[in-house]
Amino acid sequence: MAHEADPTAPTPARRVDVASARDCHDCGEWGTVIDCHGHDAPCPSCQRPRRA
Repeated sequence: MAHEADPTAPTPARRVDVASARDCHDCGEWGTVIDCHGHDAPCPSCQRPRRA
C-alpha cells in the first residue's frame, strides 16, 4: 500500500560539494560546520554558492 509523504517530516539535508570541501581547514573537509544552535550548516568558507 502506498502512503503520501508526511508534511510534518523534516526536509532532507542539503548536499555538500565534496570537491569544494577538499583541503578546507574550517570544516575539516566535511563541508558542514555546527552552528550556534547545534545544527549542521554549510561551511561558509568552502560551500558558498558559485556564480555562473
